Amino acid sequence: MVARWKGKTAEAQALAEPMSTLVSRLQSSLIESSSQGILSGSSVLLAAHEEQTELFNHACFGRLVITTEKNKQWFQLCLEEGFYLCTVMKCIKIVGQNSCVKNEEEL
Repeated sequence: MVARWKGKTAEAQALAEPMSTLVSRLQSSLIESSSQGILSGSSVLLAAHEEQTELFNHACFGRLVITTEKNKQWFQLCLEEGFYLCTVMKCIKIVGQNSCVKNEEEL
């Protein structure tokens, strides 16, 4: 069976920049910026700069939260996405209500 693509340029884009490359770039960027997600109910809120916003969107992580801040975007990650970035990719820390970093057991 041949792969099906959703857009006319999707195949070329996927071949030019594979998902593994996008996720690796996102991981590096989050580590470099010492990113921390805020545990909020059943989601994790994460501030992102312009490059990270583009990478989150291309890699289909989280949902953009509309705010009035000009230099920072916020992403709402589901718990699975937040825990994946924290425990598997080791590129973010998750903090709780008291601004203390949560360890894997607490999560």
